[in-house]
Amino acid sequence: MTVTEPGSVLDGKYEILRTLGAGGMGEVFLARHLHLDELRVVKVLRRDLAADPDSQKRFLREARLATQVKHPNVAILYDCSRLADGSFYMVWEHVEGQEIGDRLAEQGPFPLTVALELGIQALRGLAAIHSIGVIHRDVSPDNLMVYTDSSERLRLKVIDLGLARTLSADPLYEVTQVGTFMGKLRYCSPEQARAAEGESLDHRSDLYSLGLVLYEMISGRLPFEGGSGAVSLVQRLSQDPMPLAGRNPEVAVPPALDQAVLRSLARDPALRYRDAVAMIEGLDEVRRGLTDVSTREVPVYAGAAGGAAAAPLAPSADRPKSAEMSQAERSSLLQQIDRAARRVRETTQVLRRAEAALAEGQFGEASRLAQEVAEANPAAPGLAELRQKLADGQSLADHRRRVEELEALLTRYLKAKQQRLARLALESLLDLYPNHPRRDDYQAWVGLLDQEVAQDSRVAEALAAGREALAAGDFKRARRQAAAVRRLDPDGAVADAFEREIGRVESEEERDVELARRRETFHKLVAAGDVAAAERQLEDLAGRLPRVALAALEAELDAGRHHAAEGRSRRVFDQRLAAGDWLGAREAARELAQALPASPRPAEMLAEVDRREDEERKKSALLQGEAQIEKLIAQGKADEARLALRVLLQLDPENRRRRQFERQIDALGRP
Repeated sequence: MTVTEPGSVLDGKYEILRTLGAGGMGEVFLARHLHLDELRVVKVLRRDLAADPDSQKRFLREARLATQVKHPNVAILYDCSRLADGSFYMVWEHVEGQEIGDRLAEQGPFPLTVALELGIQALRGLAAIHSIGVIHRDVSPDNLMVYTDSSERLRLKVIDLGLARTLSADPLYEVTQVGTFMGKLRYCSPEQARAAEGESLDHRSDLYSLGLVLYEMISGRLPFEGGSGAVSLVQRLSQDPMPLAGRNPEVAVPPALDQAVLRSLARDPALRYRDAVAMIEGLDEVRRGLTDVSTREVPVYAGAAGGAAAAPLAPSADRPKSAEMSQAERSSLLQQIDRAARRVRETTQVLRRAEAALAEGQFGEASRLAQEVAEANPAAPGLAELRQKLADGQSLADHRRRVEELEALLTRYLKAKQQRLARLALESLLDLYPNHPRRDDYQAWVGLLDQEVAQDSRVAEALAAGREALAAGDFKRARRQAAAVRRLDPDGAVADAFEREIGRVESEEERDVELARRRETFHKLVAAGDVAAAERQLEDLAGRLPRVALAALEAELDAGRHHAAEGRSRRVFDQRLAAGDWLGAREAARELAQALPASPRPAEMLAEVDRREDEERKKSALLQGEAQIEKLIAQGKADEARLALRVLLQLDPENRRRRQFERQIDALGRP
């Protein structure tokens, strides 16, 4: 059983209950803390990534960032550790609730006040994340968890900081690179979609993503009609979102709420809320406007006579039981009828103004006036027809505007040679306008750009192969690749630059070879003791080598000089020593000491002279002693000869003639 199979115990503490999901970095499990008997969410780094240093850094980076965030609207990280197999795991708070996305799929749009309350809670969590200099980069319905607290109040927590990054460069933990998209395409900001092109992000990108989620929570739809992810992405880059008001006919959206949400969805980050706190203030003002209304006028219904409106009477329990109305009731009823009639007249005038605005193409003004009528009298005659005209006209205008924006975007991408974005823009344009009159032209231009990009790619491949050969010192192969680059490069600029690069490297190589040859000659001269020639060679190298290398050669030359001086002195010393000229040998050692004061060699030479002189003296003394013993034996003086032998043996206990002398002396003592 593996450590992550249901029923297994992870790290001696966490009993794995079931798998919750898997992502690019790891697997997520529901677990029970054995000692605390509480549910936890355990995220384990994937086994195939456990040995990858970059993956380890990203995983640990998520944990380090999470520990810095302490807020009730952000999931808590409890633990992070390493398993015996080298992989890492982290332990998160288990939120017993439902993801926003699942709630939308099951029940549809949220009530306005609930959506605003949850949106504000999400912003509080994001504010805490942003306060430590971090952006989430993956704000989406899947990462917003809704639950009820002990008081049965609805609460929200932001989860999963797996894609979070610091706003400042972090060489230790920043492992994502330009050219890689991070996040969910459906909920990313325009600048996040362009991050693959190198555009930078800040905390306002998270506000855009949350604005998309809030838009969907309120209307049940996203603010763009694009079906595919590519079309939706291009629309986000080139178009303003559709108004929230009217996006879902079944949801009445006040203008203030529409404006607040659309502000968070501005394409230009500078036009959005400056930060999460400012967005909280904006949404909270809208929420107070929704909940602080304490009185409303009596609803008005269409009447039968001449289209006049009549208000319902008060409940019968509150009226006098007499069949006739009192003076006060009659006066009140007349006032209500007068107000209703006045409202009908005002509504009719507003409808006419809306029709006029629509005829002039002022869709925004017409939409505002229609909303004004709807708030005053939802059943106003002509309102439904106006809304239909407005929708038809707005749809046509929006279609025309989106086509023009995509045409401009496609042209810009073609000029900038941004192949991927150009093809994306073309696909979106043809999805929106399949029979575009310039369809063939656009397709041909994109095809030419594809060919040009492919050609550039082949040039880049040949150039990379040439530089690889150049780095290996294979100039022949590098020049073959330069020729290939020239065949592929239309104007020859890249080939010219690479050939100059080859020539420069070849010159540097030749210079290095020549310097190496001269240095080798220098080493040989120093080793041979030819100091004068070595000095001339070093003078020639002086202007061609770095200071450190030159200092090393100078030190080598000094050592050569010392070695040569020692050699000369040693030869004189050896000659005098061999001749037994102890005085002359000592003089040679003293001369070397004067020439090389720091050398230990003169002291060694003097010690050697003393040793050799002592050996010669001892040898002479032994020969004299042996000659004395021989003389005494010849004279028959046994006692004196024995005494002389003892003296000799004190000087040379292992004397080779000891036995001979002892026998001869013993023979003198016999009769």
